[in-house]
Amino acid sequence: YMGKMTSIKTSSILLLLSVIFIVSHAKVVYKSLAFKQGSTWQYLTKFGISIGQGFFDIKGRLKKPLVGNANLPQNILVTINFYLDTKWDSALEEPMCSNKAQYEIRQEYIEIPTDGNWGSSIVGGLRQKTRPFVWFIAASDCHESLHIANPNYPDIELKIRLLGNDETEFSHEEIGLLSLSAISLLGYILILVYSIYNNYKDIKRKERMDSPILILSIAVVLEFLSLLFQFLHLLDFSYTGEGMKICNGISIILEIASQFFLSLLLIMFSQGWTITNTEVGDLSAYAPLSVVLLVIHLLIAGLTQLSNDAYHKYHDFEGVQGNLLIILRIGMYSYFLICMKDTYHNCRIKAKSFIKEFGIYASGYLLSFPILLVLSQFCAHYVRHKVIYIGTVAAQTIAMCLLLHIFVGRTRSVSYTHLRAHETSLHLVCRLLLEKKKQ
Repeated sequence: YMGKMTSIKTSSILLLLSVIFIVSHAKVVYKSLAFKQGSTWQYLTKFGISIGQGFFDIKGRLKKPLVGNANLPQNILVTINFYLDTKWDSALEEPMCSNKAQYEIRQEYIEIPTDGNWGSSIVGGLRQKTRPFVWFIAASDCHESLHIANPNYPDIELKIRLLGNDETEFSHEEIGLLSLSAISLLGYILILVYSIYNNYKDIKRKERMDSPILILSIAVVLEFLSLLFQFLHLLDFSYTGEGMKICNGISIILEIASQFFLSLLLIMFSQGWTITNTEVGDLSAYAPLSVVLLVIHLLIAGLTQLSNDAYHKYHDFEGVQGNLLIILRIGMYSYFLICMKDTYHNCRIKAKSFIKEFGIYASGYLLSFPILLVLSQFCAHYVRHKVIYIGTVAAQTIAMCLLLHIFVGRTRSVSYTHLRAHETSLHLVCRLLLEKKKQ
C-alpha cells in the first residue's frame, strides 16, 4: 500500500517546498526607492484606521554612504505624501508629479543622512471622524533633485511604522482577526479529535488505510496547524507590528496543503473512488490528478502573494489574481460535475441518495471561493479582507464537518460504510447484468 501512496506523498512534499518562499507583510514596512526618470512619485504602503486617530513613524537612510565629495550635503530631503482613499484614485490618474499634491491630505519631509545611518524619525497623527479610512502613503521627488540630478546616489531605504486607533498594530480590516483565529483554533481541536478517532476506528475495522476519512483527517490536521501558526503570527504582530514571518509562511503553506488534500478527496470521490471503483487500494491511477491539483494550488499560493501590499489590493485575492483564481475554481468544479454525473449513472441505486448529498456539500465548498470574491466587491474596501478571511475559514470548516458527517454517520437511509465498493468479480458481474436487464 505504501508504494501506491508514493505519488500523493511526493506531490504533497513538492507542494510544501514550492511555496516555502512565501513571506508575510506587516505594518512595519521597509521600502527601497530610487527616484529615476518616470518614477519621481512612488507608492509606499497603505493602512486602515478606525474612527479616531492613528499614528505614523517614518525614517530613512541611504543603502550605501556617499563618499569622495567634500561638498556633499549632510542630509537629503524626501517628500512623504499622505492620501485618503477618497482621493487616491484621482492622485493615481494625475500624470504630473507636482499636480498630485492637490489631492493629498498631508505632506511631510524626511531628512536622510548621506553617511548611510538612519535619520531622525518623523512622527505624526492621522485623524478621521466620520468613518474608517484607508490611508495611502507615497514618496516623491517632484523637483528631480535626487537620483535624476545625481545618478551616483544609492537607493533610499525607508522604515514605516503605522499604528491604528488606540495604538493597535493592526490595520482596520485586521482588527478582530486575532480573536477569530483563537476561536477557530479551539473549534478545530474538537474537529481534529473527532476525525482522528473515527479514522482510527475505520482503520481498525478494515485493517487498511485507503479510506476517505484518512485523507479528510490529513486535511483537518493541516488546517489546524495552519490556524495555530497563524495565531502565533497574529499574537506577535499585536505587540511588534511585524509578526513572526516564519509562522505566517508556514501557516500559508499548511493552508494550501489542506485545501489540496480536500480538493483531491472531492475529485477522487467524484470519480467513484470506493463507490464504483472496485480497485479501491490502487491509488496510483490518481497520480495525474494529484499533479494537476498540485499545480492549481501552487498557482493559488503564488497569485495570492503576488504584489501583496499593492495599492489596489484590499485582500489577498484582489484584482487580476482573483479573477484567475475564479476561473481555476470554476474549471475544477466543472470537471467535478462531469465526474459526478458518470459516477451517479454507474453507482448502485442504493448509493444514489448518498452521491446526491455528497455532491451538494462538495459543490458548496468548491463554489464558496468564487462566490466570496464576487460578494466582497460589494463590501466597503476596508472590510473586504475580513470578509474573505472569515468566509474562507468558514467554508473550509463547514466542508470538513459535513464530509465527516456523511463519511462517519448515516446519510438518509444508508451509511457510507455499506456503500464501499468491496465487490468480488462475481458480485460485479451480477450487478451489471441486473442493471442491464432493468434497462
